[in-house]
This record gives sequence, C-alpha cells and structure tokens, in this order.
Amino acid sequence: MRQDMALALAIGLTALAATAAAGAPKPEAAPVAAPDAGDLYARIAEAYMKGNWDELDAALRAPPRELSRLTPAQRADITYVRQAMAECRPAWWQPCKAGRAGPLQPLVWGRALNVAYDPAGKGGMQIKNTPRGPDMTISWPAAEMDSPTHAEHGFSKGDLLGVGIWFNLGTGAAWAAIPPQTMAGLSGSEKDKLRLNLYFDFRADVTALYYTTPPSRRWCLWLCLAAYMEKYAKGPLSGSRRAAGAMFLVEVLKSPSKYPSVKLPDTLPAESAEETLAIDLKNKDTRDGCWTIAEDKAFREAVRAFAAANDRTVLDTSRVTLPNALPFAVQAEDDAPLRPKRDAWVKAQFDKAVAQ
Repeated sequence: MRQDMALALAIGLTALAATAAAGAPKPEAAPVAAPDAGDLYARIAEAYMKGNWDELDAALRAPPRELSRLTPAQRADITYVRQAMAECRPAWWQPCKAGRAGPLQPLVWGRALNVAYDPAGKGGMQIKNTPRGPDMTISWPAAEMDSPTHAEHGFSKGDLLGVGIWFNLGTGAAWAAIPPQTMAGLSGSEKDKLRLNLYFDFRADVTALYYTTPPSRRWCLWLCLAAYMEKYAKGPLSGSRRAAGAMFLVEVLKSPSKYPSVKLPDTLPAESAEETLAIDLKNKDTRDGCWTIAEDKAFREAVRAFAAANDRTVLDTSRVTLPNALPFAVQAEDDAPLRPKRDAWVKAQFDKAVAQ
C-alpha cells in the first residue's frame, strides 16, 4: 500500500514537472507577512511581566531585523528587560536550578558575596563570622525554582521561592555590610537582637523588591502591604515590612501617572489613611494584575533609591525616611506618634490624585 502511494506521488510530481515544462502558469506563492513589531514587543512584555521565561528567551532571540522595527521607546524597554533579567536571574541561576552545589558570587547592592549553595540543605541562610569575613551557606529546593505550581493567593511556588532566595541574599549582604566593631558593640540584649533583626528584615525586603522578577516582586509587595493587616501587624518584624509597604504608597501617590495599573479606591477616610490604603491595594495585588514594563522600571528605580537612602538607618536609629521625607519607625511603639502626620499626607495626596 505504501509503495502504491509512493508511486502515485512520484507520478503526480512527474506530471506537474511536465506541465511546468510545457509553459503552464505556475501558481503564485502566498505572500509571507513580515512579523509585526508591535506583536513582538507585546510578546516580550507579556513574557517578562508574567514570568514566562522560556517564551521571553525565545522572543529576545528574534532576528535583529525584527527588533529594529520596534520604536525607540520599545527598544529602550527591551534593553531594560535584558538588564533586569541579568540582575534578577544571573549566571548562577541555571546551575542552581539544576541542583548543582557550589560557590556563588551574587552581586547585591554592589557587593559581591561569597556564598556556598547547598541544594540538600534545610533552607535559608547560615552565616558564621570568620577572620576572613562572613562565611555564608544558602540552600533552597532546586526543584521549586521557576515552578508554576500554585502555592497561595494566586502565586506560584516559583514566585515564593524567588522572594525567599533574594530575601536571604539581602540578609547576607546586610550582615556583611556591618563593620566588625559595630557588631561587637551590640550587647546581645533582647532589644539589640530585635534592632538587628529589624535591620536585616528591612534590607531583605528591599532587596527582594528590587532583585526579584515581576511576579515575585508582586508577591513581595503583597507581603509588605499585608503587614498592615491586624493578624500580621503584631509580628515582631512587621514594622520593617510596613516600612517597605509605606514606601510603595508614597511612590504611587507622589506620581500616580507613573502607575496607571495601580487602581486607587474611590474614597479614603482621613483616619488611618495609610493603613486603609495599604490593605486596599494589597487586596488588588494579584499575580495576573500585570503592570507595564514602564511601571516595573519606575518602581525598581524607586526601590533602589529608597534602599540607598536607608542603607544603615534602621540599624542605627530603627527608622527609615520615606521618599516624601517623612519618618517611619520600624518598632510599633515608636511609630505611633509618627503615624498621624503620615496619614494626613496620604489623605491629602490621595484627594489630589483622585481629583485629577
């Protein structure tokens, strides 16, 4: 049967060739449409913002002639995406994802850390002080890196682990940045331990907000805003997370036009305005509520400036300075007298934003 089919096909091809040779008109090939530059940009933007890394990698490998059809603004966005991915998923990411143990040198806030990755460890960061400096070992389940499996609140296991990885690296960078004499001067009292832990947690929060990929960044932001909720507010480290969440509120209210995807509520009471707005925006912060590349870039730049402005202040004073120059104390009892002024600022800026 297959031989008969092959013979029939050969006869058909021979007949077609004979017809062509006799001068019969050839059927015209359908024109091939050039790839639409807008489609390529949309493909890259969606893959980056939604964490489809294989799709993003394939799209970024598009032929130069296709990339050249993009507008200057679109090409600038793609340059940003490449730079962000180099920071968020550096060269050591794939070997770790393959479960390969070994030394890493992650770059965090301009500091190269000497870290050993142990895929068989129990998770987290272990730090020991040695004469040559902090000795750090980090571990996490390699199988969960980039995992699309649902974890909680609409976010995946990969999203959660991405935050955890950079959270731990942020803690390690904060530890390495403390001068030995400062560390030696801590008394070991419960008050000093809390002050140190709030400092570590704050630096971990801003590190994760900056260095994670967009879906993980949304999860980290969710955690920071959720710290305003009553069931989380009493946690010992909730103040450092609220400080990072407050920075987001200020950034949005200062420049609402930069964040068109962030939907403010219709009204906001004057009392506890900061807390009310934080919880409202937390409830709208979903994995699929994707921002634009421009919003992602603006927020990362704001986080970087905020982190630089408060490099050591949490350890030295247990306070941070928000982008509106108002203070935030990471210990709840110290922050109580500071809240009314921040609430007034939030309410005034909110009214101005919704009136525009």
